[in-house]
Amino acid sequence: MWAKSTSGFKLIVVVFSLLGVCVLYYISLVITPPFVSLDEVALYEGTIIRTRGVITELSVTESGNVLIKLAGNQTELPLFFDSPTARQELSNLSYGDEIEVEGKVQVYRGAYELVASENGIKMVTRERDTAFVSQIAVQPEAYKGRKIRVVGYAKDVYTHVFYLCDETGSYRLRVRVMDANSSISTLQEGDKILAEGVFSYDAQNMRYELNLVSFEAL
Repeated sequence: MWAKSTSGFKLIVVVFSLLGVCVLYYISLVITPPFVSLDEVALYEGTIIRTRGVITELSVTESGNVLIKLAGNQTELPLFFDSPTARQELSNLSYGDEIEVEGKVQVYRGAYELVASENGIKMVTRERDTAFVSQIAVQPEAYKGRKIRVVGYAKDVYTHVFYLCDETGSYRLRVRVMDANSSISTLQEGDKILAEGVFSYDAQNMRYELNLVSFEAL
């Protein structure tokens, strides 16, 4: 008699546990944040939403926070990541990647931005290997010896050398024109470009630099 009662009690516990899991799953489906296009984000201030766009900027602040600009529907939206693990999680993102992101809409200095949730990014489509200046600055050894593409802003343009900076001007990458027949005369201070070249370490001057192969305006 006691054995039957114990078995019956265990069965009830299992049934209720399964019901609980089903209820939690149903709730998670019901409370999924709404999907909002970038041009309608301003209508959802204070709300947690999901949206989608293409990465056009990525920078790391001195305090370690990550800032991204997302573009789509003729709109740009800044994304702010304040998670301690955000820098590592976002290190694989590239210019041109299309992502879906979840976060809370807020106003900062008069402009709308999305404060992204932890683990709130989902890759939609990936662009081929392209890096931002700030990404290279954080992990230069990971790019050493590789032919890469880098997005940045031209600064201090000379005859055979110029610098690529991130949007905030916090990071600078020296770019050297290796081919004497190549010209950067059309490059202007402040131009946003995509530079392709071999990332190397100059041991004599103790610095990393990009040996330029080609570049194009963005």
